[in-house]
Amino acid sequence: MAVLLLMFGHACWAAEGRAGDGRPERSLHLDVLLDGQAIGLIGAFHQGGNGEVSARRKELEELGIRVPQAFQRDEDVPLSAIPALTYRYDEAAQRIDIRLPQAGRLPKTYDAAARDVPSPTAGSAGTGAVLNYTLFGSSEGKQLGSFWRYPSLSASLDARVFSPFGVLSQTGIVSDQSLDGGRTEALRLETSWSYSDPGAMLTYRAGDMISGGLAWTRPIRMGGLQIQRNFGLRPDLITLPLPSVTGSAAVPSTVDVFVNGTKTVSQDVGSGPFRITNIPILSGNGNANVVVRDASGQQTEANLPFIVSSKLLRPGLFDFSAEIGAPRLQYGLRSSIYGGDIAGSGSARYGVSDNVTVLAHAEATHGLGTASLGGVFGLGRFGLISAAGAGSWQGGATGGQAYLSFETQLWGVSFLASSQRSLGAYRDLASVTVPPVAALPGANGLAGYVATAGTPAADAVTWGRLLLPPRALDRLSVGFPVPMLGGGISFGFAHVKPAVGRSNRVVNASYTRALPQGGSFYATVFTDLDDRRSAGIFAGLSFPFGADITASTGTSRSGTHWALAADVSKPLRQEVGSVGWRVRDVEGQGGQQRRSASLAYRGNYGQIEAGVTQASDRLSGTAQLDGSIVLAGGDLFLGNRIDDAFAVAKAGAPDVDVLYENRVVARTNASGNALIPTLRSYQSNKVSIDPRGLPVTSLAETTLEVLAPTDRAGVVVDFGVRSASNAAIVILHGADGKPLRAGLSGALQPGLRGTAAAPEFVVGYDGRAFVENLGPGNDIVVQLDKGECRARFSFEPRQATQVTLGPVSCR
Repeated sequence: MAVLLLMFGHACWAAEGRAGDGRPERSLHLDVLLDGQAIGLIGAFHQGGNGEVSARRKELEELGIRVPQAFQRDEDVPLSAIPALTYRYDEAAQRIDIRLPQAGRLPKTYDAAARDVPSPTAGSAGTGAVLNYTLFGSSEGKQLGSFWRYPSLSASLDARVFSPFGVLSQTGIVSDQSLDGGRTEALRLETSWSYSDPGAMLTYRAGDMISGGLAWTRPIRMGGLQIQRNFGLRPDLITLPLPSVTGSAAVPSTVDVFVNGTKTVSQDVGSGPFRITNIPILSGNGNANVVVRDASGQQTEANLPFIVSSKLLRPGLFDFSAEIGAPRLQYGLRSSIYGGDIAGSGSARYGVSDNVTVLAHAEATHGLGTASLGGVFGLGRFGLISAAGAGSWQGGATGGQAYLSFETQLWGVSFLASSQRSLGAYRDLASVTVPPVAALPGANGLAGYVATAGTPAADAVTWGRLLLPPRALDRLSVGFPVPMLGGGISFGFAHVKPAVGRSNRVVNASYTRALPQGGSFYATVFTDLDDRRSAGIFAGLSFPFGADITASTGTSRSGTHWALAADVSKPLRQEVGSVGWRVRDVEGQGGQQRRSASLAYRGNYGQIEAGVTQASDRLSGTAQLDGSIVLAGGDLFLGNRIDDAFAVAKAGAPDVDVLYENRVVARTNASGNALIPTLRSYQSNKVSIDPRGLPVTSLAETTLEVLAPTDRAGVVVDFGVRSASNAAIVILHGADGKPLRAGLSGALQPGLRGTAAAPEFVVGYDGRAFVENLGPGNDIVVQLDKGECRARFSFEPRQATQVTLGPVSCR
């Protein structure tokens, strides 16, 4: 009886977690229940000599248990030290049931943006070169037979060399008017080298660039050095704060989130507190409905106010751009003119919280310094405010600039208002990094330059003032639906007051609505309150007619002249073989008659487009060819333009279809290679080949690859196609004369082949096995369920034919 009482007391001690003496310490790995509900996790615990159960703080927090702040992350925490916590340890089942109030539990987090499909790691760029080109020709005249005799020709070129060390690029324009009495000219646009580091999300650039900026600043072109944060290197990173849902469920439930009546998230949650992050809302503000429904059908609803804007950064994210160099002057007019003084600028954004992002910007050059500070503030369902202030110092003169904007979207009404004011002698880099007018190349003082630029002549002081920031820049827009009429109406107002010259106050109103059969109607009126002669109106209808054909008609009035236009078009698609065209006719007053037609075709080697226009008594024609020349993967390709990344697919055989995102986009050339010009850098790109195009005596290690190439570079995709002319399908029968069971494995023995290797194979259905590396005489061994069997057979390859042998007896 005493023994029984002792055993009963020991069991009670173990079950209730009470202290005892003389028990050895031990580590426990237990199935964890919270309030009687299994959570599907195994916890690591420690039982001391007195029977006390403990666990490290980080382990308890991963189980969803809130731990007092007095304990360190790696410190052992006795369960008895957690307020209101009780537990029951079932030693036989190796399970612990922990019970505590809701306030003692941490919410379990569910990421609504999480995806089960892993993104591929961005591979290193190969080495190669790309030349994008646009060849354009135009001519005009009064007669159909002669208008094409004196064309103007031009070529826009974009060349780059890429390697693991970055991308060196050069753009420019070459024009030739020698046939029309002109001359041949070459204009350099940009020369730069760039390198991107996806791990640090940084892009380094040297050469020509555009400085970074914020909503109230004016970026400039420079030649120098630049470093920028580049979130585009991590497409999987969510940079803007998305709404989150918090709540608690007494039992396992389903949480549905509705935005504008559309279900955007449906998430199963366990019992206890929960938090669903990254609710996929693209932009805007308002309320989302959150519905929690348990297995019995009972539900609760709540409203979630939210605001989503790309102007806000997630907490802790830091975005910046810093550059130093010489300002670029007369870009697009001269090839290489830079300011004599070094200039520098920097812009930064930092996410303080989900609703606060701070902004800063600074610029400096010889004799000038500017600095500004601002912020973006989320107001929940009420909208977003952006505000900034700036100051400048130049030669003892000071000035300031103020910026304020507010945007919201409530009850279907969108509203945006912004205002920018320049005060005193405010200056920035854009206004001071221009040489004196008399020093401009090719200009005879100011009058010569402005005559070249096509602006009225003015004195040097007036010209300098034209470059100053505007004294006022205001914008207002309102849009709302019209339930009675359908569609929506929007109003807009823009006010620009330059430092010199008259102001412009433009107002406009638009109405758009969808029509049956995919059609649409639009109407817009506008005017400048400071110049009523510029008032105008245009309205029109548009309808699709299958096969991507769209017909539209509209009328417009500008000043005192009316015009009526009709247009039928079929846009050019991205697929090879696509044909696009357009026919347009404009009839109106004041010499507005204009008729035109164009035709475009996209082939494997580029895109070609031609058009003809008749206006009044003159005819004009244009022709354009867009394409690329690529040197990569040991081959030379002609293809369509490559504006981002590309891949060279190696299929090992000619005339094999290559697919991009399950669409046939190319066919391999005589060398077995193909160019895929439309990959997205740093994102998942699925490239595959159609194995039906491979010779029957060829094998591919894989037919599908998922790639993440680097920016503006190319990667080589080798599908591992190899010859299998020394392979055959061998039909294997056992000693009972029946085909061997599918799934058995075997190996080619080296004896008769004289090789050290023993290639393995697997028996398929009907005893068929694909065996490689065959010779004139072959010995194979198949592992049976019990024991093994051997077979011998001879082999003779056949040209372009899959050899089948057997049945072969395996004994």
